[in-house]
Amino acid sequence: MSRTIEVDLSEVRRVFDLFEKINGLFHQPMRYRDVDLVAKFADENYSEIKDLYYKVVWGWLPEDVKNEIDNE
Repeated sequence: MSRTIEVDLSEVRRVFDLFEKINGLFHQPMRYRDVDLVAKFADENYSEIKDLYYKVVWGWLPEDVKNEIDNE
């Protein structure tokens, strides 16, 4: 059974923008093997990653799915 959720477009855009940055970093092996570049990426983006993970995307999930994840 397929389910749908409604999400705010600005939140989806934030997720897309982050994925665009992640894809830019990991698209070429020479880039993600550069420890300094990866560390710089983490420093510049962890705050957004954390907010999207713990607040935005978590908030999209229905309660039963949150409970399922919490009980894994």
